[in-house]
Amino acid sequence: MDNYIDFQNVTFAYLNEDEEQSSAKNVIENFNLKIKKGDFVAVLGHNGCGKSTVAKLCNAIEIPQKGKVYVDGLDTSDGDKLYDIRQKVGMVFQNPDNQIVATIVEDDVAFGPENLGIEPKEIRKRVDEALKSVSMYDFRFFEPHKLSGGQKQRVAIAGIIAMKPECIVLDESTAMLDPRGRKEVMNTVKMLNEEFGITIIFITHYMDEAVKANRVIVMENGKIVLDGTPKKVFGEVDILKKAGLDVPEATELSLELKKSGVGLPDNILSMEELFKALESLI
Repeated sequence: MDNYIDFQNVTFAYLNEDEEQSSAKNVIENFNLKIKKGDFVAVLGHNGCGKSTVAKLCNAIEIPQKGKVYVDGLDTSDGDKLYDIRQKVGMVFQNPDNQIVATIVEDDVAFGPENLGIEPKEIRKRVDEALKSVSMYDFRFFEPHKLSGGQKQRVAIAGIIAMKPECIVLDESTAMLDPRGRKEVMNTVKMLNEEFGITIIFITHYMDEAVKANRVIVMENGKIVLDGTPKKVFGEVDILKKAGLDVPEATELSLELKKSGVGLPDNILSMEELFKALESLI
């Protein structure tokens, strides 16, 4: 697999109107990150660690002050490539209400393709396919404000899918949802990655969501402090605690049981794994 997102020595700071780059505090500095096509990457870290900045740099919402970000080989600082980059990388944000632009679900999903100038027959096809892919087709004539938070977020994801991106960046997209809504969105995202091969960059502070990814990145103070498979990353409990992060509930419980003398294997990440391990001991 080739690198699809490529950060090369990126430095970025948020500047006030009267502030110069030399006096601004860098959010990330000399930052490097490569994400392969088809990956499902979860990015963890406390507020202010730089993870949302990384998300915005992925589709040129923000542009590096130093260094380069490439999307499928396209330089995000090249204004002539902005349209192509935004087609390749779709963004889903935290508050689903801020992403709803129409009064009917199917009209909302059609909004993006319409702005791309796609012909009506193709839009109709894309809207239906996108809504079916997130299990929201039966709600196509509903008013968005009558949907649950999880359903609204799935509609927002359908709107991105209808634009046929190769990569979707979700920036804290489950933060405002209840547990059921979070589960709905996670199941949808995992399906899009596994069945359609869409590259997923999932910014979250929920450890149990990060477990679903095939790669986990932990950030602290604008730097990557851990990078690897979920089992590898969540096995580094001391580093996670130092970064102010927890481990998944099943991991925490298994560690406490091991301290009590229960012979459990290392790196248990889910309740299913924990139940199976306990069952084998009985």
